[in-house]
Amino acid sequence: MLALRLLKAYLAWFFAAFLLNGALAESLLQDGLLLVLCCVALSHYLKAAESKLRLGPHWWSWAWRNRTHCLIASAYSWGWARFLSPPTAVRVLRAAAPLNRPLNIATMLLELSPLVAFADRWALVAALAATVLFNVVVVLASGIFFWENIAANAALAITVAAWPRALFGLSALPLALPVLVAAVAGWVWQPWPLGWWDTPFTARVRWEVRTASGRRLGLYNGFMCPYERDFGRVLGYFLTREPVVHGHLGTVFDHHLRDRILTADADPSTLSGIKRDDGHVHADATLARKHLDYLSATFTALNSGASKGPLPRRLRWLKAPGGQLFRWGDLPSYRGEEPVTEISIHYEERYYRSAVGEFVTLTDRLLHRLDIPLSVPRPARSADEKNPR
Repeated sequence: MLALRLLKAYLAWFFAAFLLNGALAESLLQDGLLLVLCCVALSHYLKAAESKLRLGPHWWSWAWRNRTHCLIASAYSWGWARFLSPPTAVRVLRAAAPLNRPLNIATMLLELSPLVAFADRWALVAALAATVLFNVVVVLASGIFFWENIAANAALAITVAAWPRALFGLSALPLALPVLVAAVAGWVWQPWPLGWWDTPFTARVRWEVRTASGRRLGLYNGFMCPYERDFGRVLGYFLTREPVVHGHLGTVFDHHLRDRILTADADPSTLSGIKRDDGHVHADATLARKHLDYLSATFTALNSGASKGPLPRRLRWLKAPGGQLFRWGDLPSYRGEEPVTEISIHYEERYYRSAVGEFVTLTDRLLHRLDIPLSVPRPARSADEKNPR
């Protein structure tokens, strides 16, 4: 949404300039536009800081107590960077665990930086560049790729650094701060409150295929893109009646629930009690039926020779990258190399035990199995079709 809001702000600003009809100098309009665009971009990070300050019993609770390395563990369980062996992933997690507090504090300082960034041109450049670095760290740690934010903030940082006039200074703060505060309050636009507690427990829905040669392969969101949020996020929960206690990548918003999950330490009975007390069932028979029909129709067409995308294979690199890079799993990836005869949908639960450095699979249950025909015969042509007049 950050990139879309920048575009909307750009268009709205020039519409306002048209209504003013030259009442303000062109240079002042351009300076004001750049200031507003920087406010739009940085407000998303200030909103995230505000939501983290509200999470725990104290304003400093998230920075001091969140176990950020659990985000890496949950992302690995979900399907990010599974080309790393489990022992290698455990070594990465053990190296990251002592950095929880320094990383949390650095995150909070970065997200609060918009409050002072407009006081100096180079402070603003540094704040925008820091968001670019921050988003690169996020994709490396979790597979969540905010590539639009990276591109937009990098472009803004370069523009501010090269701007010919000294627009930003102490005089800009009274202009920027009300806009930032209004955005955080949700009065002008509504940045998403990206604040949560990370836990080592993940429950997710995953998809497998069986090919004509009998191979079992994982059906990941890299192949199903642009439906990557169905096949790489929480949207598959409508296929199961299992209570779910967390959001994407094991995240929760209540510190008591977070503490209970951490204390459970992969004990199935304790986690069952947590799910019973705090879980929510997302099952939806209508959505499930539509999803199964979609899979059946799509793979029947692919088996019959339909193309997966409008571009030839050698040009598919031209499409925009996905935002959820959960393209790996326990099985090799299905890439469309041969027809599919069966699709199976599973519900699984995993837990990362930090104390012993172990990934534990608690549940792996079949939800649905679909048989896919290898091909659909074309209807026979009538005599009139064979011999048209």
